Amino acid sequence: MCTLLAVDDEGAALGLVSAGPAPAAWEGRAGVPAPPVPLQLFQLYVLRAAHGTGLGAALLDAAIGPADAYLWIMDGNARAERFYAKHGFRSLAASFPAGGPWTGQHMHRMLRTGSA
Repeated sequence: MCTLLAVDDEGAALGLVSAGPAPAAWEGRAGVPAPPVPLQLFQLYVLRAAHGTGLGAALLDAAIGPADAYLWIMDGNARAERFYAKHGFRSLAASFPAGGPWTGQHMHRMLRTGSA
């Protein structure tokens, strides 16, 4: 698994990214279909103050480069969907109930492949 933290000159966190082999353990327990590719982007977060600076794209590239990968995104997160679409991901139709702190919401996969 790869986890990277971006910090400013004073050492304050600006963003983080995490990616690794798929599927995540919870995916099997949740009964979702097998992952479409063996690499998952687990998280990518950038502070609002760093939006639009290119930091998100740099973190994405550092974590997965041009590789085929997928991620889970909360339904209705239009800003994130636009970001990922700009970087070659497409939304898959099936939506699944989220668990943990997101219980009551739904999420779906986004996928990037060389043929996407």
